[in-house]
Amino acid sequence: MWNTVVPRILQPDFTWPRTIHYKISEVTPAVPRLPGKTTRKAWGLFHKALYYLSEYYCSWFHIHFDPHIVQLPFGLVMKWTDRTSLEEAAAMQMVEAAGIPVPKFLSCGEHPADPSNRKYSILMTRIPGIALENSFDPFQADTEEPWLYELRTCLHSMRQWRPPCPTSICSAIGTCLRGPRIPCHIMGPFANKEEFYEYLFSPASSHGFKSITAYKQALSCARKLEHHSHRVTFTHGDFKAHNIMVDDDGHLSGFIDWESAGWYPEYWEFTTAMRFGRSSWWYQAASWMGGDQYSDELASDIALNLLTVDSYIAM
Repeated sequence: MWNTVVPRILQPDFTWPRTIHYKISEVTPAVPRLPGKTTRKAWGLFHKALYYLSEYYCSWFHIHFDPHIVQLPFGLVMKWTDRTSLEEAAAMQMVEAAGIPVPKFLSCGEHPADPSNRKYSILMTRIPGIALENSFDPFQADTEEPWLYELRTCLHSMRQWRPPCPTSICSAIGTCLRGPRIPCHIMGPFANKEEFYEYLFSPASSHGFKSITAYKQALSCARKLEHHSHRVTFTHGDFKAHNIMVDDDGHLSGFIDWESAGWYPEYWEFTTAMRFGRSSWWYQAASWMGGDQYSDELASDIALNLLTVDSYIAM
């Protein structure tokens, strides 16, 4: 009933028209200048008011109220989780400046007194389309819709960007990195790969292995990562199917959730996507997009995961 009475701009599925970019810039975008703490705290008060507005808004339209991805009128959503950060806000603005389809960043709020440790919130536009889903269907590049080639172009272009320092492993603004697959979900910044690997291996444990021999074999396999000469490239950091949005025409409409983005060794993007489900559709898609050149790194990364999984799985 409401979809014929309520103005379209107020409805929960409204999205703003977006310009389609047929060429993604391979030139490193400028790092955005983020607002100061006082400004962020002022935006935080406004975002808090939007949070309460969303409770009524969702009730009015009979949709689920998500306290982490807050639905709003006028084609807006607000991300407010314990993982939302200034680093994510900066990464979103960088990739948007390069022409990659992402939610348009509007403001970043700071909440220093939030009891749930949700220190930052990001107000952005809603992305049209639906998220991809992984499956065990066979992958056939020739039969996929245009989103596949458009996403590969986005990845290729990002990987041409030059880091501020060729050896530094850090966020878009030179600070720490966050992610679901790293010890304590936060690390760095690191001046070089030696510091990076020292941190990654620090929680290695034989706890999950049936024998010391199996533990030593996994450690030896994982340590091979240290002997590769990898470039540092700009990386999404959580390259999974559910972070890819596709519109009704089969085009890439959004590349979302940049909370883990930053400058990583070049294999990190693909081994993140391919560590689980070797026979899955997404594993095959990621392999086709460039992951097939990192088979040795993938084996080492899987071994590293077995060695350190206790450091982040329960957090």
